[in-house]
Amino acid sequence: MRFTLAVVCMLLLGASMMYGQNVELIGKLKKDIVDADDQKKFDILTDLSWEYRTSLPDSGIFYGLKAYTLGLELNRADLARPLNFIGLSYNHKGNHLDAYDFFTRALKTSEGRDDSLQIAHACNNLGRLFLEQGLLTKAHRYLDRSKRIFERLKDYASLAYAYQSIAAYNMAIKNNTQAEFNYKKAYEIRSIIQDKPRLVAAIIPLGKFYMDTDRINTALKYFRIGDSIAMSIHDELLVAEIKTHRGQCQLLKGNLDEAERLVTSGITRIEASGNLRLLPDAYLTMGQLQFKKNNFIKAKEYFTLMLKVSALRKDLRTRMEANFFLWQTLKKENSDNSATIDHYTQYLVLRDSLHTLESHQRTEQLKFHIEIEKRDKENEILRIRDFQKTAIILVLAVMIMLIGIILYTQIKFRAKILRINRQLEDRNQAIKNFNHILNEKRLMLEKHIHTLTNFSKNASIQAGRLEPALKDIVKAVAQNLNASRVSIWLYNDAEQCIETLTLFESEPERFPDNIKLSFAQAPKYFAAIKQEKIIIAEDARTHPATSEFSDSYLIPGDIFSMLDVTFYEDEKLKGLLCCEQQHNTRKWTAEDRIFVSCMSDIISLALHIAQRTKYEEAITVQNTQIAKMNESLEIRVKQRTEELEEQNKKLMEYAFINSHVLRGPVSRIMGLINLFEHADVMETSEIVALLKKSSEELDTVVQKITAALHEGAHLTKEDFE
Repeated sequence: MRFTLAVVCMLLLGASMMYGQNVELIGKLKKDIVDADDQKKFDILTDLSWEYRTSLPDSGIFYGLKAYTLGLELNRADLARPLNFIGLSYNHKGNHLDAYDFFTRALKTSEGRDDSLQIAHACNNLGRLFLEQGLLTKAHRYLDRSKRIFERLKDYASLAYAYQSIAAYNMAIKNNTQAEFNYKKAYEIRSIIQDKPRLVAAIIPLGKFYMDTDRINTALKYFRIGDSIAMSIHDELLVAEIKTHRGQCQLLKGNLDEAERLVTSGITRIEASGNLRLLPDAYLTMGQLQFKKNNFIKAKEYFTLMLKVSALRKDLRTRMEANFFLWQTLKKENSDNSATIDHYTQYLVLRDSLHTLESHQRTEQLKFHIEIEKRDKENEILRIRDFQKTAIILVLAVMIMLIGIILYTQIKFRAKILRINRQLEDRNQAIKNFNHILNEKRLMLEKHIHTLTNFSKNASIQAGRLEPALKDIVKAVAQNLNASRVSIWLYNDAEQCIETLTLFESEPERFPDNIKLSFAQAPKYFAAIKQEKIIIAEDARTHPATSEFSDSYLIPGDIFSMLDVTFYEDEKLKGLLCCEQQHNTRKWTAEDRIFVSCMSDIISLALHIAQRTKYEEAITVQNTQIAKMNESLEIRVKQRTEELEEQNKKLMEYAFINSHVLRGPVSRIMGLINLFEHADVMETSEIVALLKKSSEELDTVVQKITAALHEGAHLTKEDFE
């Protein structure tokens, strides 16, 4: 009963779904193509070729060819994409040589259009084709190139697929370590990009690899992860496939009840989806675990279902395995010998058929190898012939080109000579013009040098006469430069202004009154002259440094161009020499700038000489005054010396009078007073008489001194003798 329901279910779901074809998407694409423009139609036809590649490969080829034809008309950059899908369709049909041809065409087309993505896909397809056919060396070369291109493009979804292909190659050469590395790389990449269906698709081969290498616990770990992800995205087929693999792992570990639970869940989902591809493997696993549980009836039922589905899918290998396990089960049951023999016979027949098929496949692979080698040699021969043809064509082309070059050279030689002659004439004329300009510049420089030389001997400058010297300077600058106005300005930082020392106008020749300009009128200009030695304003009304003078100075004075050069004294800004052009703008030449700079240095020199002359005159006056003062001082010193000598003489006389004339009477008086103290020495009357005489002498001396002082007379010692 169970078998009948399963078969009916599978037949009702239709053959189109048994290969996993996306019917809903195909229907939508066919509906959209009706109203699509050519560009969109190319994309839809290409997508249809992809969807049909496995279920209906002929339809895949049909839509791929239509997409390719349309792509040629549209000159699509991704023209190789439908060629890759046609190759996949041929490969699913089993027509490997045609698949090789279209994969090769896809590679050449993508290389010609510099389509790196399709180059990588074509290389991957060729690598997998060669891997299936046992051409491992060729397979590795293409697979490795595909991986490197995907890495460069950072197409991680395709890169993961490339790692899986390389892992399959590693398995083929029995390099399990490298195979594990590449399967895990594919898993890690798809874990990062969070594409859950493709992540599960990476987990399944990784888990099967661990099963094949007897690492059951590791396989179970990854299958559990895949089961969880498949459940989260509600993909029943992926859930069913992973649960079946989990059941196989549990069966290998001997956990029969857990294995039965998992496989039952998988079978239920597969039967519900009608996918014939997964059913044989699931029925086989369920039959094996029932066989191990000695439940031979159920084992026989699942092996029978496996046999029917395998027959429906025309799969010899699974039919052979089903007959083998039915034979083993019937033997265990000791069932009817005829059924046992029948299944055993079928097993042997299918085994021989499978061996025959494998031999045929090996023969086909060998034919494929031979054909590929043949085509490679033919391609090499064609390349050599193409090279030979190209070489012959190149030689002929070179010969024709040489003949043409000789003829062309002869024809053009005369024209070239004529052209060179004209160029020489033009160059000679240009040289003449240049010489004329140089001659004018030479004359101008000679004029400037002559002027500068004359100023080195200028009498006013050498004499320190500043005003006439400055007037000579501005007039000479105006005449040499043919300037409208030339002025010298004094920079006054204390009063925050500049003021003309002298101003000369050429037409008519005159020296107008002085002008004063404050810093506030043009702050940018005054900032500029502190920073720059020279300001060249060919259009003074727009120049950043001078435009502020437009309304107050330039327009009223009809001034268009200015050339200002600063001069310094003791390394401090002293002023500037200003050259102005009225009525129109002019270009100040390099000679003009050099000449004006030299004249500004002469102004500095004139100021310095004038200042020095002023100092020298002041020093001369001071020296004269000092000489007069020195002469007067000598007379006074002589007079004073005579007076001091006279006074010294008087002092000496007074000292004599004091020590001799005055001191004598005083000493006698003091001696007589002393005698009073000793009365017995001398009579008192004699002492009084002597005292009187001494007092009279003292009085006489005092009166003479008083009279001399009163009359301003000079007393000598002779006056008291």
